[in-house]
Amino acid sequence: MTRDILRIGSGLAALVVLTAARPSSSPAQTDSAAAPAQGDTVRIGLDEAIARALHDNPGLQAAGQQVRASDRAAAAAFRQHFGDLEAVAWTSRYDDAQLLRPMSQDLLAGGFASLPFAQDQLHYGLTFELPLFVGGKLLALSHLARLKADEAGALLEGTRWQVRANVTTTYATTQALTAATRAYGDEVASLEQTHARVDLMVRIGKRPEVDLLEITDALEEARAQLADARAERTHVRALLLALLNYPPDQAFEFDSLPDRLPALPADTVDWDALVLAAAPVATAELRVRQATSGKHVARAALLPKLSVRGNLLENAGSGVPGSQETWELTLQASIPVFTGGRRVADYQSAAAAERAAALALRQTLLQQQAEIRGALARFRAAQDALDAAGKRLAAADEAARIEGVRYDNGAGTVEDLLRARAPAAAAEAFLAKSKGDVLGTAAQINALVEQEIVR
Repeated sequence: MTRDILRIGSGLAALVVLTAARPSSSPAQTDSAAAPAQGDTVRIGLDEAIARALHDNPGLQAAGQQVRASDRAAAAAFRQHFGDLEAVAWTSRYDDAQLLRPMSQDLLAGGFASLPFAQDQLHYGLTFELPLFVGGKLLALSHLARLKADEAGALLEGTRWQVRANVTTTYATTQALTAATRAYGDEVASLEQTHARVDLMVRIGKRPEVDLLEITDALEEARAQLADARAERTHVRALLLALLNYPPDQAFEFDSLPDRLPALPADTVDWDALVLAAAPVATAELRVRQATSGKHVARAALLPKLSVRGNLLENAGSGVPGSQETWELTLQASIPVFTGGRRVADYQSAAAAERAAALALRQTLLQQQAEIRGALARFRAAQDALDAAGKRLAAADEAARIEGVRYDNGAGTVEDLLRARAPAAAAEAFLAKSKGDVLGTAAQINALVEQEIVR
């Protein structure tokens, strides 16, 4: 039981590594992290911890910036439909005078002597290109970029709920480990007193030396358990501070866990429908649609293309009076004839990617349905454990008290005393663990469905 209590925080590093990761600093992060003065003790409750994490967690801030980046990328993809208009200019010096502008019939009317030759030339003006038909490629690319932006938004919302769950879990685990540390500390202090008393009784011949050896063994085991609890508490506390965007050495005081614990709603809840609307399944569906758009992009490469291009230029040169204006308008069509089978292979690859995304969607749906059922079972088990924890603590305390009286009166053995005291210390820590388990599993259920449905 002792090892179970200490093990409750051992898997949290993998749980929060993504949301606690610290990207490059931004002004918002720097200001929030520097809020408490160095050396000040920050007191915070569970609700305040969740609110701070949702506002200041670096992983969430990074996800928010990714949403903005994806949204701007989608806007850029859509605006390719409008074509390009550019201002251009270039100057040249040749080894001898060359024709300033392209040859034309009008220029030849005055003879070759009147042609505008110049050694130093300046050309400037506007060029534009407008795609008229590219096989639906621009539309597919625009749709693909928008789907990626939608996916980033869904992932941000899912990350917010996961951060809530991680903060609740680490906060409750910190409180459970604090209770375990306190219980094992009390047990060590009690065993140290018993050890000193039995040592005196052994020296005056009232107790056999084996009693002292057994108490010494129990005392050292309790000290080891206390050290383990302290180390694990330090680890989980650092994870919680990382989620809250505080430095790991920030002095903290945590409020007690709330007395009112969450409860499941009525049995009429359609958990599968809630899972369908949550981020994991929603993003998997978006990836299927992205793969479909990718297939359309690959198919567009097999179709003809039509575009219009033009330019309007001013041409000036040394020895040529004024400048000469030229313009050009081109309607260009292209038909892919042979590419070595590359474009066909690209299309086949995109079609296979679409089928893979559809299978991944099916796998994600089944996995999330299994996760919600497991989380519901864990929540009910945590409620049962909490109900039993209070009774267990009262029984363990009474048993330890009775065995202590019996041993002091010579009616009990040291084995009975030690067997009674170990459960009493573990029961106190288990009560805090059970309360934390209820809060943590409730938060995980809410994170799976992305609604505060268990409260």
